[in-house]
Amino acid sequence: MGLSFETGEGVSVTRVLLVFLAIAPFYAAIAWYVIGRKLRASARNDGQTLIAKWAISYVIVVLMFTAAAYAGGGFALIGVVFVVLLPGSIILAIILAPYIANLITSPITNAMEGSEGEHWEKPAYGPAITSRNRGDYKGALERVEELLEIHPGDFEGLMMKASIQAEDFGDLGEARVTLNEILSEKKRLKYNLPVVYNKLADWQMNLFDDPEGARHSLEVIRNAYPESKAAQLAEQRISSMDSYDETSSAATDIDETYQRLAAQSAINDQLKGPLEIPAASEEDSVIANEMAFAQCINRVEEHPDSIVNREELAALYVNHTNEPDLAVQQYEYLVAMPGALEKQQVAWLNKITDIQVKSGATQEEAKATLQRVIDINPDGAGATRAQSRMMHLAIEIRAANKKNTPLNLERRDEDLGLM
Repeated sequence: MGLSFETGEGVSVTRVLLVFLAIAPFYAAIAWYVIGRKLRASARNDGQTLIAKWAISYVIVVLMFTAAAYAGGGFALIGVVFVVLLPGSIILAIILAPYIANLITSPITNAMEGSEGEHWEKPAYGPAITSRNRGDYKGALERVEELLEIHPGDFEGLMMKASIQAEDFGDLGEARVTLNEILSEKKRLKYNLPVVYNKLADWQMNLFDDPEGARHSLEVIRNAYPESKAAQLAEQRISSMDSYDETSSAATDIDETYQRLAAQSAINDQLKGPLEIPAASEEDSVIANEMAFAQCINRVEEHPDSIVNREELAALYVNHTNEPDLAVQQYEYLVAMPGALEKQQVAWLNKITDIQVKSGATQEEAKATLQRVIDINPDGAGATRAQSRMMHLAIEIRAANKKNTPLNLERRDEDLGLM
């Protein structure tokens, strides 16, 4: 009994082939999905090999079903089983079993151990870092770009590329292009923008001597997210830059004063040894304090959210002008500032308590301030310390009052040894 070209039901070869042609798109879609997942999960997978495996498995499936459909019965069917179906099944098991098993077990194993894709999704920049450390900046850049072709848009890779361009090649323009690629990802813009512009400000300040550009970069962060922690940190950096400029200007003035003194001494022929700079009088000290006070107020007006300037002004109000109420106002402003952390608020409220204790406020006022610390987070460490301080508040106030009270010694005759 030989093979016939008609099945028992009289189905023609053409109809069978049409069935398999109809199945082909679904099979191709499944294969594409599996291959795509593998390629995304690991850069080590060979796409051509995977495609070849799935193409071979499809041909085998077509041959197995076609042979079974036309086998009829008897010895022909037995021959088909041993010649076509059994070897075909073995080959399919070798090719497809790993994918099918992974598809069935992956939900369980991923839940217990994490998915394979998570392990291989992150590109390895170790070779690029090694090349960069060795001074092979061109090789490092090429390795980073190769990985970015496989993992486009990877934040770490783009930041490393920009760093090499700016720090190693001194090309801030190309680094900006790379940073703009990071900022083009709108979904993560809120997280990426502060990092990008802080790094750009670092380069502008430290590598390219562009303080105005650095200030502008930090202002972008402050204006983009005005009530965030990132904006607060940007404000602190801007304020620090202005304070540094002010200090540098003061140092320059001192140096110029020294030069004038030296020149005047040489003219008068009075330089007999080391130049003697007149000691600052008490009046000079007062003038210096007034200048520092005025400069601090100007900085606070220019940068009202600067933590450093507010704290410095509060210290001047306490120690220089003896105005504790105004010092408390500075800390109250910081406590209410948007983006302030719990740790910062606790520290500032404790500073207010310190001022109240030392300036003669009542125990109830200091206790109310400590209660505000507790209200921020009743379960926090700051609340625990505030409760402990409340218990010893009376002792703390008495000690402060005793320290501020002048010591009056009563004179007695027996102390002088007189009879």
